[in-house]
Amino acid sequence: MISYIDTSSLVKVYHAEAGTPTVLGIYRGDDEIVISELSKIECLSTIYRKYREHEITRDTLNTVITKFEHDLQHRYRVVRFSLLVVDEAWNLLRRFAETRGLRTLDSLQFAFFTTYCDRATQFVCSDATLGDLVRSEGFHLVTP
Repeated sequence: MISYIDTSSLVKVYHAEAGTPTVLGIYRGDDEIVISELSKIECLSTIYRKYREHEITRDTLNTVITKFEHDLQHRYRVVRFSLLVVDEAWNLLRRFAETRGLRTLDSLQFAFFTTYCDRATQFVCSDATLGDLVRSEGFHLVTP
């Protein structure tokens, strides 16, 4: 199976919180894991925020960043920004921002998913608003 993991769930691989066991089950399994270039940046930012807010120590920060960088090279398939992604995010916002509260970064995550993945790919997401939209569009959703 292929799993697309958005940032809200990807962070759970590197920092224990609600939903971590579910995400680690996917991470440690045989699934191909797809993440967006956006998640690459957002996850790193979140790791640093956890350090600044004293949720993790400097040693943990360094260990987590090293592990994340290794995973970027060896565990994840990172899909890149493209004009198709930007155009799809625009279209998603036009369809769902007014009625479903779709936000900028969530539109980009969903656009990466719809651009690079197919209906057999499961979307792993811990954001309720985005998850509800993904499910309503008929995609397989995993909510850790």
